[in-house]
Amino acid sequence: MIRNPFKREENAFLKLVQSSAGRKADAVRRQRYYHDQQADETFRLIAQRFSDPASFRVFTINILRRIVDKSAATYRVAPKRVFSGWSQAAGEALYRSINADAVLKRASRLTKLHKTTVMRVAWIEGDPALYLHTPAILDVEAVDPERPDRIIVTHTASNPDGVTYSDWTADRYTLRDHRGNRISSTDNPDGVNPYGALPFVPLFDALPDSDFFLPGGADLVEAQQAVNVALSNLWRSVELQAHGQAWASGVGAGTRLETGPNRAILLPTEGKFGFAAPNSPIDSILNAIEFVMRQVSATNAVGADIFDLSKSSESASAKAAARIDLKEARADDIALWRVSESRLFDVLKAVVNTHKPGTIPAEASMRVDFADQQDELTEAESLANATTKQELGIWSPVDVLMNSNPDGYPTRADAYTELMRRRDETQTLTLPL
Repeated sequence: MIRNPFKREENAFLKLVQSSAGRKADAVRRQRYYHDQQADETFRLIAQRFSDPASFRVFTINILRRIVDKSAATYRVAPKRVFSGWSQAAGEALYRSINADAVLKRASRLTKLHKTTVMRVAWIEGDPALYLHTPAILDVEAVDPERPDRIIVTHTASNPDGVTYSDWTADRYTLRDHRGNRISSTDNPDGVNPYGALPFVPLFDALPDSDFFLPGGADLVEAQQAVNVALSNLWRSVELQAHGQAWASGVGAGTRLETGPNRAILLPTEGKFGFAAPNSPIDSILNAIEFVMRQVSATNAVGADIFDLSKSSESASAKAAARIDLKEARADDIALWRVSESRLFDVLKAVVNTHKPGTIPAEASMRVDFADQQDELTEAESLANATTKQELGIWSPVDVLMNSNPDGYPTRADAYTELMRRRDETQTLTLPL
């Protein structure tokens, strides 16, 4: 009996993409939570615990996105890229054309959320483009996680029969249908990868060991679920016990009492009437919600004070400790993203030069300079720091102005010109009339 080698290949392919269904479903759920699509999941959780879920009003507060965006601080200020062996203007124009700063800022956030993502460099209608892929649509084979051997991207569709897959290796590109069959292409009949390398850059939230898809992040999802259910419980308690419950004793079981401010209630000799005060544990529920929010934010190195529900904030020492944790986490992120930016430039160079040979010199390289982390200081603290730096000769007034308004004065020339204008204006205004 002759076995069909293509059939074996298709079966192996389907086994690979189907074995990751659980991981992909988890990534889809995280994505929904991040984009405020939490109500249906919250209602399902309530239905598992209570017999009458329809009596609950579902409320959600997106603490997951708040923590993720706060911790992904690497691209909060766009970095400066310096090109060697190539025109600085041409390099900056290329990165503007692919909207690199906005895409990478989003990538840093979703990498915090999913722990592992992949950036793809594509060629669309004569120009390069960046696409971020999450674990929800990825399957990867890799001996070295930082240098994968094979990446499969799932192209979802409303109809399961319409699902297709892009199957990439360093030398092959295969488009497959929902059964894993190869789809022939007149543009690339031999299924060749024209770039000679994977047009992807793996992005990690931490340095990987042996697994491509990093673990972590479950605490955010679980805390979000707990807060959503607790909020729904809180509002149900408020609705049920917002008003006192009328009661009466010493009257017949079938007696109907007419109540109201314009009515007199007639009771038997030993009869009694009153309202029972509500006893909803609102404070206890709020304290439990706040505890979860503060603890999960603290363990994710963004500081518990971002969810402070009381009038008093954390002590100065607690804030200082939170700053240290955030700075350390950001230093780790910068080390990872600096490598990722370098790899992204290499992939960009390969893709662009494949379609437009000679656009980027082969010896060209790029160095990225990430902005310094700015502490959340009061105006008085910032002024005191700037004054000290000037006295020590570390800063000039130009540095002070650029630091206070980096968007308004992005270059030293801009800041210097503005300072000279202010000096002349001040001298003119102080002249005697």
